[in-house]
Amino acid sequence: MSRRAGPLAAAAFVASAALATLAGCALPPAGKTSPPALDLPQATVPEAPIAADWWTQFNDPVATALITEALQNNRELGRALARIDEARALLRVAGADRLPSIFATASSSRQATTETGSQPNNGPSVSSTHRVAIGVDFELDLWSRLARTDDAARAELLAASTTRDGLYGVIAVQVIQAYTSLQSLDAQLQVFTASVRAQRDSLQLQQLRLAAGDIGELDLRQVEAELAANEAQLPRIARARGESERALAVLLGRSPRAVIEQSIARSPQSATTAVASVPAGLPSDLLQHRPDVRAAEARLAAAGARVDAARAAYFPRIALTATLGQESADLSRLLDGPSLIWSLAASATQAIWGAGRLQAQSEAARARERIAELDYIDSVTAAFKDARDTLGARSESADSLRLAQQRSVALERAAELTRLRHNGGEASRLQLIEAERAALAAQASLADARRAVIVTQADVYRALGGGWQATAIAGR
Repeated sequence: MSRRAGPLAAAAFVASAALATLAGCALPPAGKTSPPALDLPQATVPEAPIAADWWTQFNDPVATALITEALQNNRELGRALARIDEARALLRVAGADRLPSIFATASSSRQATTETGSQPNNGPSVSSTHRVAIGVDFELDLWSRLARTDDAARAELLAASTTRDGLYGVIAVQVIQAYTSLQSLDAQLQVFTASVRAQRDSLQLQQLRLAAGDIGELDLRQVEAELAANEAQLPRIARARGESERALAVLLGRSPRAVIEQSIARSPQSATTAVASVPAGLPSDLLQHRPDVRAAEARLAAAGARVDAARAAYFPRIALTATLGQESADLSRLLDGPSLIWSLAASATQAIWGAGRLQAQSEAARARERIAELDYIDSVTAAFKDARDTLGARSESADSLRLAQQRSVALERAAELTRLRHNGGEASRLQLIEAERAALAAQASLADARRAVIVTQADVYRALGGGWQATAIAGR
């Protein structure tokens, strides 16, 4: 056997073993290319487009300004934007892996040999080698491992973007909820303050009447008790209003000092005076509008691409390398024409044994795909449940507001009639107090019913997708 036969035989043996291993191994199944088919409810209304800035339909400039401030400064949104930046950077990394990489090398070495070494010569010798070169590395993506990794990164960027879109709607609803809560508490505080002021005037009058002998002490004590009960409501409402105001300031992304020292602007007119109509049923294209569903679908697509990338790792990796440079023993002649060197190389690397690493990586990718699939199913199910619940809450709040208005008007009239009867001696002081108490509670309930209508209206917009469109991803 010649001197070349040994290395060639070894190379042939290794190649044969690699091919045998590749042919004998059972490849894992490919990743899923589409979301699972689901049993969806029948749509009851046609698709109704919702404007992206749906909150402007409430015709409340203060609420619009607060939502704009929150969308600019909210820290949760800031984190979502940072995740988009991260996903975009990872997409660039995945795209760069598919392109050739260019590198430069420079080296300088000096070596001494002796006559007793492995390559004996006539005596000690010292040699120098100087080299500069530019090289190119490129992996042939025959099995689409890099392409599927790029697809996964692209899908993850889409998921991060649509998650951000969904967060827009959530934060807008939270601002509307906190803002209308402030309006409701303002209205309740105004109602109880006016009632306390009137009862204090009445108490002074009753004290004069008691001194004149026109009424007994029982009537006076009843007025005092009712006044104390209503005065006790004032600090409770004021505390709740302060907590709501500070919570809204945090939601707006204001500084700690601003949360404590700055107040929240109020609109002089309630936003509930211009509530837009909403569909009474589920739209036919609900899944196309919900950012959370689109994000879950994108994450499922990313997981499927990761499965394919892990599957492609079972195949050989083929790489091409080329270098061009200069080499010389004399540094002064390094750039001379005769010093030119170049090389071209192709290599194929096939995994034969890795202690089960490839199988474990594939199984992990498959498990993540199953998790993403279950998350997608849950997201779709939750989307329809959420839409149905919010539509029901919107209908119920509208009915409650109508009935609260009727009840408030009726009890206010009942209090007026009881007051007339009491002045005529036909009703007792206790009856008058009970009638005024019921009218006061009805006014407070009416303010809360108005708040519930605007909040459920906003929640319907969010549940039906909020008008946010799929984020366009630039690229391949």
